[in-house]
Amino acid sequence: MKILHILRNREELPIEIAGEQSREHEVSLLLMHDAVLWNPDVSGIKVYVSLQDVRARGIASEHEMLDYGGIVGMIFAHERVISW
Repeated sequence: MKILHILRNREELPIEIAGEQSREHEVSLLLMHDAVLWNPDVSGIKVYVSLQDVRARGIASEHEMLDYGGIVGMIFAHERVISW
């Protein structure tokens, strides 16, 4: 199962849950709003960031950036979406 976690703030619990789920499922993280300021320590999980939120905060990110159309595509590409 493909699972997408959307994080809007820095929270450890979703990272822990995503890590557990990644043992049996394909898991991705999408960082939005203030969560783009964070670089979570994850292994085996693909991390994406909102392009608009990165630009609005004037920062750089090492993660793949998605515009709003890309975010919508990610949501529809996953079977389960969890927003935190």
